[in-house]
Order: sequence, then C-alpha cells, then structure tokens
Amino acid sequence: MSKAPPTDASCLSGLNKPRTILIADDSEMVRAKIRQALERETDFEICGEATDGVEAVAKAKELTPDLILLDVKMPRLTGLEVAGILRHTQPRIRIMMVTMYAEELNKKLTSLFGIDAVFSKSEGVTRLIERVENLLAA
Repeated sequence: MSKAPPTDASCLSGLNKPRTILIADDSEMVRAKIRQALERETDFEICGEATDGVEAVAKAKELTPDLILLDVKMPRLTGLEVAGILRHTQPRIRIMMVTMYAEELNKKLTSLFGIDAVFSKSEGVTRLIERVENLLAA
C-alpha cells in the first residue's frame, strides 16, 4: 500500500513535518526579509504569506500553521482583529505580533486577544529568529 503524496504548499501538521509559519504583513519587503532569514537560519517551513488581515485569516484556516507572524497595522483587518478571530477559530495556532509599534501594545491588550508574543521589527531578524525558536519550542 503506497503512501499518499504530500500536499503541495500545505501547513497541515504531521509527526515528521517541520514546524510551519505563516507570515502576514502588508509590506512585501518585510515578508521577504523574514522569509529569507527563517529559511536560511532554521528548519521551519514558511507555508504561506498574507498581505492583509482578511487574507491572513483565510490562509490560517486553510494552511493551519504552527505559528503566524502577524503585523499589527494591515489593510482590511488589523493584526489584533486577526488574532481575535484566530484565537476563537484556530486556538492551537501560536500568534506573534511583529510590529514597529511593540511598545504601544500593552500586556492587557495582548492577553485579551490571545497573543503569545510581541516582537518589535526594530530588534532585527537575528532576534526574531531567537524568539520564533523559543515560541515554537514551548
């Protein structure tokens, strides 16, 4: 009996599959920089990208990643709105807000929306990789 071929561009978790990440940011440059750093420095699989909040929700539901890196300020739905939706519809997905406005997000607000971590884009990709690795190891 043969095994079914793996699904293309799928984030469906399996026992031997790498941990998967969805990147949601309206800046193509930011998405590319994060993708390149994670692909170069980790064994995690970037399963998809989203350019706005509505697309982030749809792709998270379709791809079921282990982690979504979510920008706060995006068109159509903000990152906080996306986090709130995903926390109710996809509670096992880890959520990390990646933003230039990290200091503006207080602990009560991130707790209310079920956000696992907040990362400032100004900290750089090396620190982002460390934070992603720590979050997915938990």
